[in-house]
Amino acid sequence: MRASQSRARPSRTAHVAVVVAALAGLACFARGFFPVKPLLAGFSPAQDYAQTSRRYDAGASERSDAFSRLAFVVVDALRADFAFGPNSHMTFVQSLVDSGEALPYTAVAQAPTVTLPRLKALTTGSNPTFLDSILNVVEESVTSAAFERVDSWVRQMAMQGKKIVFAGDDTWLRLFPKEWFNWTDGVSSFFVSDTVTVDTNVTRHLDSLLASATESERRDSAHAPAEWDVLILHYLGLDHVGHLGGPRSPLMPSKQQEMDQVVERIYRDLERRDAEDGQRSLLVLVGDHGMTEGGNHGGSTEAETSAALLLASPNLRTKAPVPPTRHASSYRLHEVIQQIDLVPTLAVLFDLGMPKNSMGKLVPSAVEALRPAALAQALAANVRQLVEVLSASAGVAAVDQLAKEAAGNSNASLADLLRSSIEAQHEFLRLAQDRLLASSSSYQLFPLYSGLLILVFASIGALSLCQRVWQVETKQTRWTVGLALVAYLGSFFATSFIEEEHELWYFFGATGLVLLAIRPTFSWTERLTLILAAASIRIYRSWAHNGQKNVPNTSLSLVLSLYPRLTFALILISYFVPLIVALSALAQASRTFARSRPTVGQAIAKSATFAVFAVLVAMQVVVGLAMHRTRSMPEDAQGSLAKALEKLDLDNAEALSRAGYWICGVAWAVLRLMSHRAEGGQSWRSTLTLVHASLLLMSLTRPANVPLICAFWIQHEAVSRLARRADASPAQLAFLVAAFQATGFFGLGGSNSLASVDLSQAYNGLSSYSFALVSLLTYFSNFSLPILHSLSLHTIPNPLRSLTLRYLTPFHTLALTALALSATWFRYHLFSLTVFAPAVLYRVVWFGLVHLGTNLILARLVMSG
Repeated sequence: MRASQSRARPSRTAHVAVVVAALAGLACFARGFFPVKPLLAGFSPAQDYAQTSRRYDAGASERSDAFSRLAFVVVDALRADFAFGPNSHMTFVQSLVDSGEALPYTAVAQAPTVTLPRLKALTTGSNPTFLDSILNVVEESVTSAAFERVDSWVRQMAMQGKKIVFAGDDTWLRLFPKEWFNWTDGVSSFFVSDTVTVDTNVTRHLDSLLASATESERRDSAHAPAEWDVLILHYLGLDHVGHLGGPRSPLMPSKQQEMDQVVERIYRDLERRDAEDGQRSLLVLVGDHGMTEGGNHGGSTEAETSAALLLASPNLRTKAPVPPTRHASSYRLHEVIQQIDLVPTLAVLFDLGMPKNSMGKLVPSAVEALRPAALAQALAANVRQLVEVLSASAGVAAVDQLAKEAAGNSNASLADLLRSSIEAQHEFLRLAQDRLLASSSSYQLFPLYSGLLILVFASIGALSLCQRVWQVETKQTRWTVGLALVAYLGSFFATSFIEEEHELWYFFGATGLVLLAIRPTFSWTERLTLILAAASIRIYRSWAHNGQKNVPNTSLSLVLSLYPRLTFALILISYFVPLIVALSALAQASRTFARSRPTVGQAIAKSATFAVFAVLVAMQVVVGLAMHRTRSMPEDAQGSLAKALEKLDLDNAEALSRAGYWICGVAWAVLRLMSHRAEGGQSWRSTLTLVHASLLLMSLTRPANVPLICAFWIQHEAVSRLARRADASPAQLAFLVAAFQATGFFGLGGSNSLASVDLSQAYNGLSSYSFALVSLLTYFSNFSLPILHSLSLHTIPNPLRSLTLRYLTPFHTLALTALALSATWFRYHLFSLTVFAPAVLYRVVWFGLVHLGTNLILARLVMSG
């Protein structure tokens, strides 16, 4: 087999050509597949929706009944049940609802449920494209205002000369020109580990913003102005609490109470202002999206899309409190509307033009309660506005068809609809919105099909890389691996299998290991190792809560997140595993060196070298444990540790993280220098490199997931034993590496949904935002186990390692091509944007970062000796 492997090695040039072709095809396909929604040019003029409705003040002067003052408060990730549910700690908000002074809604946020697309929806009324979820990260490095030439209620307020003030998430300042605001104070949204300062930096301005005219005159100009027409606040802390500990975090009740107090302060100030000047004020409390039970968001589950919306006004006195509406989902309470419906509703209440590209429809219950005289004229204006958008998107024929359907008359025209009942017009708005939301994307077919064709040719080329070595594999191996590959590629043509991909990999991994273990040619130690590796995959399955199915979260990681002391005890045990591995490797290297009968000087030098590496490993273990204890344990439980770390200037997690990075970097540099010296074998140096890498990645892993690193060492041993066999099969090794990488990713909580992206460890050691570093740390923290298996693969000697990698290239290329074919075929499917689009993004990461970036490049650089 070894001789055959040597003869079957394909050229490196062919391998590079296949990878380059796959990247080119991927680039073309992505350009065509990720939709770009055409925008209507221009801006809507201001409107008067209730020309016949006027109210008179005490001096009998005519005054519009439109609202003139807006307090718009965004609480990031404020799920509907956080504000209105039975377990909510927002008592003032609920008292407003109970007293009839506020209208509660569940506002459904369309995927992707991340901040930038949702702000786009909340201000323009348009349905963002899926690429906006990527811009949610990239926009941090962009300086120009994205919405300067896009119609929105913010723009219309500014153009009318309204005094707009803002404090909070600085994403707003990247979307809208600063010239539109009279005063701003932005805070960065990307330091997820901070749950306090991001909110206190906003709340500290409330004393000035809510000051009376007399108090404002006594303050200097450095303070926030008390005179404003539009107050926009965006709080981030609740979202950060969710990312760190989920909705059941011990910090969640106090954070909800903090937000509730902010709402009360603003509402009381609006009461005072309305009483003083006779104007009408509106308070809007809204969540940009919800969050999963794991604390993340980005996907399309009900937990992520069910955001809270509250419309409150001192002028509102409903006849009876709003009764809670019963829904099948516990995340949805009261009346359910689309989040984009807020935009035309605000336009009506403030006499603004409905933004040109808005897909929102009026919320009749809100207009009837807050400005009833405007309802009829507003509905007609909303119909005309949506007709423009629908005509540009689907054509005039679609408008006529919906008008007939809404009017219940096959001969009805749009003009007839505008003269018909309010119910018919509202039905048209519902139908038009459904049509727009279902078809708000357009695909560029030429780059789409061109990219697909290139990917097909790249797949054929990739298969040719391993054609000859495949022929010398055993028949049993060819059938087993081949059937598994066909089944996996076929799974991309079913949305449920894409959502539940983890189940397929758990089955493949455990079953493949068991089949290998029962082979009669294996020793009992090899069998035991394979069985333990299969058991570790079963632990993965119980550890994480994956997929999109609505099942209770009973995962072990959730249990550990509720018991920080137990979590740290397991972390303590987990850190000793790589320490033991390192000491064992050094002891074995010492024995090997002693058998070579060195001189006294050589023995002293070698002993000193081994001692230095033992100390470096021990230092990285101590720093990692201290960092996790600082992060996962309450301050009152840290005891003397906190004092000791303070003396070393390591009293915060960021300093500890940086210390860990330095130790790992120094150790790797020394090992790399030693690899160029003609000394002994390379085995112990490879093991130490792997140990330091594992300790580094443990520091970047969510605390509840750190114990999973122990499973990696079992799996690493299984691969190593298989590679040492005389009949080692590169196809089997490639299958196991792919399975271990996939199950490791899913075991950490990953899935094919953006909601599973864990940002809690993406800022470890950073003192300021850097897009490149945050992206790198996000990759390391979410793919720590796949990265370790890439490094482990490079401990296998050549030519076996090279042939194994050449099997992995066709696997990743075929997977990318199969998903691209499926996504193209189902591009008009209901789940195109919620299932296929995020799956394509993840497959891009698997091919571009995991295989090309790590398997082929990074791991080779790190482990090269």
